[in-house]
Amino acid sequence: MVARAWLAADRTAARAFGNRVSEELDRGRAGGGGFVTWRRHVAPVAIVLGTGAVYVVAAKLGLRLAFVADQVTLVWPPTGIALAAVLVFGNRAWPGIAAGAFLANATHHEPLGTACGIAVGNTLEAVIGAWLLRRVGFDAALERLKDVLVLVVFAALASTVVSASIGVTSLCLGGVQPWDAFASIWWVWWVGDAMGDLIMAPVLLVWARAPRLGWQPRRVVEAIALLGSLLGVGLLVFIEPVGARLMRSALPYKVFPFVIWAALRFGQRGAVTVTFIASSLAILSSVQGWGPFTTGTPHENLVALQLFNAVVAVSALLLGAALAERDTAEHRGATDYSRLQVSEGRLRVALDAGRMGAWDWDLLTGQLDWSENLEAIHGLPPGGFGGTYAAFLALVHPDDRDAVGHAITRAVEEGPGYDIEFRTVRPDGTLRWVAAKGRVMRDAAGRLARMIGVGTDVTERKRLAEELEQRAAELADADRRKDEFLAMLAHELRNPLAPLSTSLHLLQLDVPDRQHLVQMADRQVRHLARLVDDLLDVSRITHGKVTLRREPVLLSAVVEQAVEMIRATTESRAHAFTVSLAPEPIRLDADPARLAQVIGNLLSNASKYTPRGGSIWLTAERAGGEVAVRIRDTGIGIAPDFLPHVFDLFVQGDASLDRSRGGLGIGLTIVRNLVEMHGGRVEAHSGGLGQGSEFVVHLPLAQEAAAGRATGRARRAPASAGNGLTILIVEDNQDAAESLAMMLRLWGHAVETTFDGLAALELVARHEPDVILSDLGLPGMDGYDLARRLRERPGLEHVVLVALSGYGREEDKQRALDAGFDHHLVKPPDLDLLAELLRRVVGTTGEPTRARR
Repeated sequence: MVARAWLAADRTAARAFGNRVSEELDRGRAGGGGFVTWRRHVAPVAIVLGTGAVYVVAAKLGLRLAFVADQVTLVWPPTGIALAAVLVFGNRAWPGIAAGAFLANATHHEPLGTACGIAVGNTLEAVIGAWLLRRVGFDAALERLKDVLVLVVFAALASTVVSASIGVTSLCLGGVQPWDAFASIWWVWWVGDAMGDLIMAPVLLVWARAPRLGWQPRRVVEAIALLGSLLGVGLLVFIEPVGARLMRSALPYKVFPFVIWAALRFGQRGAVTVTFIASSLAILSSVQGWGPFTTGTPHENLVALQLFNAVVAVSALLLGAALAERDTAEHRGATDYSRLQVSEGRLRVALDAGRMGAWDWDLLTGQLDWSENLEAIHGLPPGGFGGTYAAFLALVHPDDRDAVGHAITRAVEEGPGYDIEFRTVRPDGTLRWVAAKGRVMRDAAGRLARMIGVGTDVTERKRLAEELEQRAAELADADRRKDEFLAMLAHELRNPLAPLSTSLHLLQLDVPDRQHLVQMADRQVRHLARLVDDLLDVSRITHGKVTLRREPVLLSAVVEQAVEMIRATTESRAHAFTVSLAPEPIRLDADPARLAQVIGNLLSNASKYTPRGGSIWLTAERAGGEVAVRIRDTGIGIAPDFLPHVFDLFVQGDASLDRSRGGLGIGLTIVRNLVEMHGGRVEAHSGGLGQGSEFVVHLPLAQEAAAGRATGRARRAPASAGNGLTILIVEDNQDAAESLAMMLRLWGHAVETTFDGLAALELVARHEPDVILSDLGLPGMDGYDLARRLRERPGLEHVVLVALSGYGREEDKQRALDAGFDHHLVKPPDLDLLAELLRRVVGTTGEPTRARR
């Protein structure tokens, strides 16, 4: 009956204590203003009352185990409860300990003074024990050997001296016990309190602090088997029923297998639980006079029992702590290994992404280890590297080996590391660039021990750097040629402006030979127009904005047209000009105007760079499915270093200051692009300076025969030809409008001028003209809107609209025709073309007619 009561009391105390701890922890995790108020005012009172109540219950049950004296017991559970309460709740718990100890002793027939003295001793014991444990960093989970040892030394052995000394002294002073029994009572008191700290405190601390386990069914079955086996063996060992005499010899220590089992499988929680059950059985059986601890004198029995409890408790705690430390170390090791694997994986990914590899060279043994990444950089399979310095040098390009060797030697002898870039030769013969960085490491004695480092594949970076450098050089050259071109353009534009300005001044002075001045001004204006046309052509051609108007054409007709373009120049320079074509017709599918421009440019260059009295030959001959047009001269020739660049934009062989031959350096670029647009190619040849030059144009022959031999362009009639027309000029540039009006009046036409679109509509409403010459970039209403408004008016169908614009692209012409214009002329208008257009408007009968678009 007493045994069952003791066990029930301990279980009740443990559950109550655990619930108190859980509630305290739950409150610590909770939040909100209400909880803060409760914690400030109610929690301290609840802790004091709860601790005192649990202490009184445990003390009453513990006092039933007393047999040396009524106030002294073999195991004093309240000691462990008090210590655990102070460790968990802090010093707020000590009033509850004091109150509980006082009530327990005051109601056990002790005088009030004695009860007070015992309460003071019990309270100081718990407070001092907890203070000592906190000072050394005690962890209540008891999963370190250090924590078990400090619990044994500072709590079980040291702090219990305070309670035993004060308590026994109080009993003697109060006359409850005689002074001659002081030593024996003190000994039992101290041992009982120590057992309370070793058996009761660990159970409460571990179950309160250990994390709750989500046990699987298999673990639950194992736990039940453990507890059932322990109780079965415990009953046989300590209760000793009939027929159990065979268990007597060394029986108490047969519980150790269960201690080991519990510690191995369930950790410190299992170890303290098995210890608590085994010790409870041993104490209860001894009190009832059963078991192995009842065969000697009371003193011997007490010593044997307490020794057994101490050995089991300390052994279980140490074993549980050791296993917990092992598990922690294994877990930490596994975690570290996992982190190492993750780190190594990240490093591998980083090395792969950066095309890098690591190496480690042991300078003492000569062993050189490479990572797989580094082997791949050098084109080797995994494990394919020889592992020596010589094997590494064998992979370095022969021209770089000395530099690499010197860098490594200097790093070993002088500095902490090296940094070098070199070429490596892969087994398949390909070259790669590698950047190597290394660092020298020393051992504890300061000796050179190893070099570690990385190698990076920088082939792509090198290639990009070379391309960037080449591109920078090209841009610098282009920038230089642009500056040269701008200077050349200024020169070429000013050249014709000078005679123009002089001619205008002379005309104002009414000097003789005015016709010569006019002809000179006309030549310079035409020269300026050609410069502008060349600039526009090269821009349109290089941007792919020129559309060829292909048609069947005879090469002889194209050559005739080109020769006519430069005839005056060759005659003025007394060149011997020879044209030699194949006797049979050579038919091409080409744009005759653009092809004549190609041959004309080449002939113009030949004439320009051939001294007076030199010779120029133009020959054409079939060669398979193409024709080769050769233009050869006895001119100044082309330097060998300049020959590859003759077709480049803005490049000229004449870089002299006087630039006597003129030009913008774009003619040959236009030639090459136009020839390539026709599906052909052009070549330049020269024996050097003073050896003349030859340009060869290869063009594909037409697949179908031409309708007949083309003829040369008909000669235009003089600009003054044609009957009079009524003409309206719409131009916002007043000088341009007035000068064009003067020319048209000289041709016999009636001319009016206006400077914007709205004024033009008003004039047309009053008097309908035959022809309207309109600028496109007018203020307010532009020329396109003006054309559309005029076409919308009834009765103006016969009026011929001619657009005048500085924009001469094909799309510009088409836009003008779409807006309603009949013709499109580029400023400044070619007066011969304008005269021919007006003659066609008049018609052969002299009646005005609408020109064809």
